[in-house]
Amino acid sequence: MTKLALLACMAAIAVLAAVTLPAHATAPGPDGRIAFASDRSSPGTQNIYSIRPDGTGLTQLTFLTADQAGTSEPSWSPNGKSIVFTENSPDFSTFRIWLMNADGSNAHPLFDESGYNDFQANFSPDGSRVIFRRCSNDREFCAIYSVKTDGHGLTALTHNVGTSKGENFDVKPEYSPDSTRISFSSFNRGGVQNGIYLMGVHGSKFQLITPTALEAVDADWAPDGSKLAFWGPCCVSGPETIWTIRPDGSGLQQLTDGSGGFDIRPSYAPRGDRIAFERIPFDFSPSSIYTMNADGTSQTLLVSDAGWPSWGPAQ
Repeated sequence: MTKLALLACMAAIAVLAAVTLPAHATAPGPDGRIAFASDRSSPGTQNIYSIRPDGTGLTQLTFLTADQAGTSEPSWSPNGKSIVFTENSPDFSTFRIWLMNADGSNAHPLFDESGYNDFQANFSPDGSRVIFRRCSNDREFCAIYSVKTDGHGLTALTHNVGTSKGENFDVKPEYSPDSTRISFSSFNRGGVQNGIYLMGVHGSKFQLITPTALEAVDADWAPDGSKLAFWGPCCVSGPETIWTIRPDGSGLQQLTDGSGGFDIRPSYAPRGDRIAFERIPFDFSPSSIYTMNADGTSQTLLVSDAGWPSWGPAQ
């Protein structure tokens, strides 16, 4: 794949994201609230909200307006007391990772380093670090980084290593529940258009686990580590659907059939028995968040005009 074709592929994800960018580990335990992003309070600018799994208790957590910034990609800490999220500038030229309490208080940048854009943050299982995707300002490359929750100890785990077919684009990282591996989506690694990979926690022993034809992205670990949920295909015509697979690449299972819209960004419930996901209508009108059983049955609308679901643990 040429770099131009790769950038076009990445742009296709942005279209499905409905103006935002391309979901985060779920800690095992009792089910808590579901965080999500929506522009319901300020059209054109997304804010972070949370809601109970039964659809009650809707709470707005950030209060940005169009002239300030926008937010997306919320992800819960393992203890359910904090949320890490992405905040973008009004012109979408700058993206930074922010941290706040579960009630929206004490919102602040995790760190600020010019020259890059940072997205898709997730906590380590012990809550001590945040792993995320870092891209150059022109988005000519993306790599996986981690940092301590106090903003120190920035560490690169993958690198934009050039290949004969272009640069690697590494995105959407997430620690396994036992902290021994990291899943991430990669574009152009080893000449593969894209797929879900696993690697060691220090950035070694890369393993592609999804079939290349699926063009899989945005994996989320089941709380017991037995499966990963993801969506695909990301970059070709056809319905985007939710799938699961075991970490060794076996047991591939399709959960949604794409008949209701583009199904993306799955997020396991802490109990592991249900999955929240975003559904974008075929006409690209505002997306909604659904929940379903972990086998794909009992798909239920949770909240309309919403995206980027993250299912947190009960506090």
